[in-house]
Amino acid sequence: MARELLGGAGLYFDELNKLRVLEPGVAQQTAELREECKAFVDKIAEFQKIVGSLIELVDQLAKAAESEKMKDPNFACAASFRKHHQGEHRH
Repeated sequence: MARELLGGAGLYFDELNKLRVLEPGVAQQTAELREECKAFVDKIAEFQKIVGSLIELVDQLAKAAESEKMKDPNFACAASFRKHHQGEHRH
């Protein structure tokens, strides 16, 4: 009877007989949701780390490719020619 009275007032006993203001089922769902959220945040952090590494790698490859292009005299000359003539067509 006391449990019903307390339940009617929004007070509940947990498995350790401690007085709680949340229903045991709601408290359990809250704990499960908290764990799921933590796992999700951990996965997102790992994803961000992987993407950051990928961006760095692609950036390094782009710089290396650009450096190699400039070593080729034919490419450097052609790039300069294109840049010069594109400017003429815009006027």
